[in-house]
Amino acid sequence: MNINTAYDYIDLMIDKANQPYFINTEKDIFINLSISEFMNSRYAVMGINQDFSEQYGNRKDANQLSSGYTVASNFVELPNYHHMTYAALNGVTCRIVSDDKLSELRTTNNPFEEITPDNPVCAIVAGPPVTPRLFFHHGATTPNFFAPGTDTFNIRYLEHLTVAEWGDIPEQYQHDILNIVVRKLTANIESTNYTVQANEQQQ
Repeated sequence: MNINTAYDYIDLMIDKANQPYFINTEKDIFINLSISEFMNSRYAVMGINQDFSEQYGNRKDANQLSSGYTVASNFVELPNYHHMTYAALNGVTCRIVSDDKLSELRTTNNPFEEITPDNPVCAIVAGPPVTPRLFFHHGATTPNFFAPGTDTFNIRYLEHLTVAEWGDIPEQYQHDILNIVVRKLTANIESTNYTVQANEQQQ
């Protein structure tokens, strides 16, 4: 369905109950919130749900030769990043960790946690409004972090989608997202229909 049909769907679900009218820009705000909620709720099952993983429409692949990414001296800037699903450095799968965890691992004395070329890590630092940065660390003496021209990386991630990319989302997921939108809108206006929407969402 296109975005105008989605607006009509929202109107049908909300306005029939004699509720306040929402203009399209207001609906966009709730659609964006609902897309993020939907992505977060489904991210945990991506590994066991191949259908969702392949059809969602926002799965991206990149390496050091890909366009649209900034490869700096020791990090990679990743625009529109939402969730990392895979990372490899020099052909070896990385553990994906937080910035704090990376700092901890760099100073650990635990041999099972030690960062080595055979046990590299990828840390995701910052986020909106700052473009997320990926720091690859392989524990080699020089350099420790990813070095363009020397090291290679491969990543798969979920791109952050908004209402502007509505057409990229398969229709079966659009309906799920719109049900979240209606639930949020009815809660926002304290509608008595909120309980019904919340119960349906859990089914």
